[in-house]
Amino acid sequence: MGVSLGGVTLLRLDQTGGPAFGNKYFKLQEYFREAKRQGVSRLVSFGGVWSNHLHALAAVGADLGIETVGLVRGAGDLGETAMLMDVRRCGMQVVPVSREEYRHRNDADYQRRILSRFAPCLLIPEGGAAVLGARGCKAIANHIQQRSNRAKRIVVPVGTGTTLAGVAAGLDESYALCGISALKGATDLEVQVEALLRDLAPEHCARWRIVHEYHCGGFARTHESLCDFILAFEAIHGIQLEPVYTGKMMYAVHQLRKSGEWSADLPLLAIHTGGLQGRRGYSWLG
Repeated sequence: MGVSLGGVTLLRLDQTGGPAFGNKYFKLQEYFREAKRQGVSRLVSFGGVWSNHLHALAAVGADLGIETVGLVRGAGDLGETAMLMDVRRCGMQVVPVSREEYRHRNDADYQRRILSRFAPCLLIPEGGAAVLGARGCKAIANHIQQRSNRAKRIVVPVGTGTTLAGVAAGLDESYALCGISALKGATDLEVQVEALLRDLAPEHCARWRIVHEYHCGGFARTHESLCDFILAFEAIHGIQLEPVYTGKMMYAVHQLRKSGEWSADLPLLAIHTGGLQGRRGYSWLG
């Protein structure tokens, strides 16, 4: 599950076992445990037409025999993507939601209406972005400690900051954790991570920070240099990346080492968070 790439160890969560691969599997574990605790057998969540989160939720739900419902932004406008076909095959009920309605996904009143509509159910925030998701991601720290090969600098892609918070809570202060943001202008990410860490209340915590300069135009956006890097990386190493998260992280690692800001002699571990099903949304990746 780990591979060395010229001084960089790649922790390949995309190869973890189970019905879903990558960090999303870890994020979901505590939600399924909470559903069992509450005695409910239906989980509801939000995502786009290429959502890794909904893809993993549907797969794990099918494996455990638990109903899943996906409220999908713009599904009625963008047609049937490969991701939507996958989740339907897993038995997920796909509910198209207008972009205007989707903006209310974090509003308490709207969430109460959703809970009432699909009751009895457990509602999972978009991307699993809450303390239960972060708590599940603490388990990733065990994989890091087993495979770090002396690396104390850990790099992880960041969307909501949930995975970063969980990993930070699972490591001690001897580790320096760097998150590479996939979003443009996400100036509240640090606040979100701090809030999750307060809820997790770890006895020890890795030192952490977020780098915001490698979003490559914004969430799910790309530019020529990123595309060229991903294609070259895959040709050389035979390891697939995706442009939303892991591709940007590895591009950032390459640029920071190339510039000398990060020493090429310092051992580093980068976390491949999976999400490879989303590659199908980029025709240039073949």
